[in-house]
Amino acid sequence: MFKKLSTRICAALIAMAAAPAVAYGQPYGQPDLAAISMSGSENRDVVISLADELRDRFAFRERGAAAAREIEALEQRGVFSDAATAAELISRIDTHVKPLVNDRHFRVRYMGPEVTATFSDAPPSAEDIASLYEEVRLRGGEIPDVRWLAGNVGYLRINMFLNAEPSIEKLAAAMGMLADTSALIIDVRGAPGGEPAGVANVIGHLLAERTATVHVQDPVDPAGSRTFYAEPRTPAYTDKPVFVLINGRTGSGAEEFAYDLQAMKRATLVGATTAGAATPGGYRPLPAGFVAFIPMQIVNNAITGGNWEGIGVSPDIEVPAEAALERAHRLALEAILETAEGIHRDLAEEGLASLDK
Repeated sequence: MFKKLSTRICAALIAMAAAPAVAYGQPYGQPDLAAISMSGSENRDVVISLADELRDRFAFRERGAAAAREIEALEQRGVFSDAATAAELISRIDTHVKPLVNDRHFRVRYMGPEVTATFSDAPPSAEDIASLYEEVRLRGGEIPDVRWLAGNVGYLRINMFLNAEPSIEKLAAAMGMLADTSALIIDVRGAPGGEPAGVANVIGHLLAERTATVHVQDPVDPAGSRTFYAEPRTPAYTDKPVFVLINGRTGSGAEEFAYDLQAMKRATLVGATTAGAATPGGYRPLPAGFVAFIPMQIVNNAITGGNWEGIGVSPDIEVPAEAALERAHRLALEAILETAEGIHRDLAEEGLASLDK
């Protein structure tokens, strides 16, 4: 989920990902995989365990079973047996297994035995949650940039969509700072994801009424199926133009954010088509310190009934990602000028003149 994580927090994230509130995001940061030696028996254990996890937990049951059979056949043919390092094994899994699974979220990573040994299907402990929340707090709720742009346009950068109290608090503070702006730009370029509840939290600041965002279905555990709602939140930012910046590295929960707002006709998307990873899931432990991110749930937008898996979210205004902010800024000022009077109009015209220079 974050670029650098302690062992304890990595373990907490694995446990949380197995809980009903399955997350979109995935942790980053790995040791030197080329320096980690692997034996034939270890390779077999990892691959067979991966097949079992796909058979047992993959959201699309028939595809999971078919992929598991193919993986077992590949293992029997010795495709993975002579991989000498963790890097080689992951490379072969990427080459041979990822096309079988055919889901943008699926991946295998090495996190080390010290992390996977702490995995439990039980809910995370209070200590684990407190540690995670403290890191979220110290990272500013993953909201690293809040500022004013010329012409009284607000700018908000969101790195991760988290349903954690520190993130909710920082978001409310940011929205309070931007409450007097006349239009808002939300930047999720390169944002890797988050949680459906975290997405709903942000959207709640932009709507006046309770609104369904996505339906999440868990084919293995029906108790994990639910509909998420954006509840109106304060400070409210309603009836003002909103623009969302996206690019090819906008993934997962960040894609949901863009897709939901586009379906609601609440925002204009500016930039490039997103990554196309829609199926939420969680990390499952494998032998020898490996983990697999298994897509476990099926997500569909409450308005369209569809999602963005494999195709991404298309922008309303397509421009190169590096030009998206300037283009959205200009669009925001033009939108303000459609109705603005007095000082609001003066500021917007001043902002537009600064862009023309």
